[in-house]
Amino acid sequence: MSCVDHAINMVQNSDIDQYLLELAFTNPNGNFMGNWYDHIDQTTVEQGIREKVIHASVLPSCKINGGKTEYIDLYGSRVRDMGNGCVEVKCPMHITGGRHIVNVTEVYLGSMNSVTGVLGLNSSASSCGQGVMNEMLSGVLDSLQSSRAMPTSFTTIHMNGHNSFVIEGMTNPLFSMVGKMILEYDDNLSVIDPRSWDLFGDLCILATKNYIFRTCKRPAEEAVRRSGVSLDNIRDDISEYRDAWKEYRELFKTSWTQAMGYSDVRRVANAIAAIVPRRM
Repeated sequence: MSCVDHAINMVQNSDIDQYLLELAFTNPNGNFMGNWYDHIDQTTVEQGIREKVIHASVLPSCKINGGKTEYIDLYGSRVRDMGNGCVEVKCPMHITGGRHIVNVTEVYLGSMNSVTGVLGLNSSASSCGQGVMNEMLSGVLDSLQSSRAMPTSFTTIHMNGHNSFVIEGMTNPLFSMVGKMILEYDDNLSVIDPRSWDLFGDLCILATKNYIFRTCKRPAEEAVRRSGVSLDNIRDDISEYRDAWKEYRELFKTSWTQAMGYSDVRRVANAIAAIVPRRM
């Protein structure tokens, strides 16, 4: 079970009336005349919550305000010198694993290939692996030196398109770079801490109530009359969801934004490392 599946289960078992869920997502009164063409629009409650509420409203906000911090090797990206110390980098989707880049916080010179099994710069086919071992040992020795050189990095970066960003202050563009970037969530929010799933479920319940208030306030007067359900009861239930959108935004900006931040383990580790004194 994923975070989204858990939220859908919470919505279906919440205090929302079952008839309102069916009225909003399955449209039980839409085919009252037996028209065959209306069957192509029939959906289940689960599918309606997933597509019309979570994927249409909740997930886009989560992807913009959250994300997962990762180090991505930019080898294979398109690098273009724009002049005046600005370099444009366009990352193909296969480099980021099919995910969109939300923000780029830092870019380091160098490559991650030397620690993933690719031959080092001083190695050859006859001494396979020797270059990698030398680089690993050199890295350990350098880390023990008090006057070790820090890797060159650039922090003045801004996005200028889809998976495209501009680095300022780089006079000589290189093809061997590593980017520290925030990538958007997948559709199942697999990186969210399971302890925050209930909070996401509460968020989706409020989003569902807001969807019912927006879509069923007017159609209820027409559709409910044909089903024999009291119109006053349905209207009162829908009116109770008037403040659902306000409560949704308040919960999103306070508790859920913090939950997304704590779920990014690398971002939390970097924040802690930034405030801890280091050896000079």
